[in-house]
Amino acid sequence: MSSAVDLDYVRIINQARLELESAGNPSFVVIVIDLAGEVHLAPMVYATIGPASDHASRLNRAAFETGERVVIVSRSAAGRRAMFTVVEPRTMRKLHTRLEVIEETFAEMDTKI
Repeated sequence: MSSAVDLDYVRIINQARLELESAGNPSFVVIVIDLAGEVHLAPMVYATIGPASDHASRLNRAAFETGERVVIVSRSAAGRRAMFTVVEPRTMRKLHTRLEVIEETFAEMDTKI
């Protein structure tokens, strides 16, 4: 079974990025990492941690026997910054946090080019 240090956090966040960004603020998605290291997103994105944690707990019971890993990835944004966090669902311990600047297009800036 893999440990927390074996997880590729950047890859996990990038796999969930589109779903989290399009879902709103804040957003949470449950991810299963299989033995080959492939990332599988749950089909639903949640607006709160409670339902995401419940879903992760159900998946975690099955994943424990197969050696798969379950994590929750969240995204929250404030101003021009976004924060992605990878959480271990059993203990809700933060495994990784990534801060990013939200880029704006010229159309969003509403200024002359």
